[in-house]
Amino acid sequence: MTNKVSVIIFTYKRAMLLHNCLETLIKNFKNLDYPIHVIYHYDKKHEESYTNLQNFFKNEKIIFHKRKDLNFLRLFLKMLRPLNIFWLFRWPIMIKQMNSFKYILEEILKNIKNQNVSLCPDDMIYFKHTEIDNEVFNLLGENGDDYQYRYFTSNKFKKPHNLPKKLKIKYYQKKNHNHFFSWSFKDKHAAGVWKYRFTIEGTVYNRTSLLKFLKPFIYHNPITLEAVGLWESRIRNFFFRGLSSIDRTAATYQINNVQDLVNTPSANFDTGIMMKAYNDGYKFIYSNEDFEKNNHDTTPENLFFYKKNKDHKISYEDLKKIYQ
Repeated sequence: MTNKVSVIIFTYKRAMLLHNCLETLIKNFKNLDYPIHVIYHYDKKHEESYTNLQNFFKNEKIIFHKRKDLNFLRLFLKMLRPLNIFWLFRWPIMIKQMNSFKYILEEILKNIKNQNVSLCPDDMIYFKHTEIDNEVFNLLGENGDDYQYRYFTSNKFKKPHNLPKKLKIKYYQKKNHNHFFSWSFKDKHAAGVWKYRFTIEGTVYNRTSLLKFLKPFIYHNPITLEAVGLWESRIRNFFFRGLSSIDRTAATYQINNVQDLVNTPSANFDTGIMMKAYNDGYKFIYSNEDFEKNNHDTTPENLFFYKKNKDHKISYEDLKKIYQ
């Protein structure tokens, strides 16, 4: 099973986005290994929408893991690690909002059978055929502590996310065509996304290495996982060799934010309105052109929705008139 990838998706208040994520993942990710794991943060108002989603995908091999509140004292032994005390000072919200997210994620990693895993937010869309070269799996298998592979990046990005001109790049060829490339996050010319060495967005890791990496430090949701994980990867020298597809085949569709811990680019389409529309059978339409503008960030200016027929679509503004 060396060429298979287990996918773990994180979701909160966005069943409609998760629906598109799952549909496109199943359709386009050719290395996908089942079951798909979904870790969701429960919210009473959105319970019906997630029940509807689970009913829709009931014939697929998907396991849903519900986060639960957790007494912070359960992490007492972790506090003996000085770095964790520092992370608590930086992210004190973890004390108030501690839950089972860390335990669920690490238990999944412990129990899945293959050695490759990809983390994925619920707003990711696999908009193209996504297939990973066997040489990538060889590198991840031989040096999992060092390597990561990204299918959400590309050498075609425009400024400010383009490849720095002086960054040392190695291209791997297949049938006389460049198939993927590598670089070092330690390169002094690395910048932006090419220096950001830990992410939960469309990146494949060696399962054993990722579990070993995650176990020592504290985090309570995908945001603190990525934020603390970035610094832990630098301090402990993990995942410093990057691998990337030539053409990105998946990307986050930044429709809205459901967190306020960090400021990330997004539009402001209301999650409540989209939830109500989803419960009534609406889905949103995306265009591949939105992802193929050679820009890293994909933030739509407008959204269109449909029920059964894509030819009969309505705009977000029209949707607001129905559900506000």
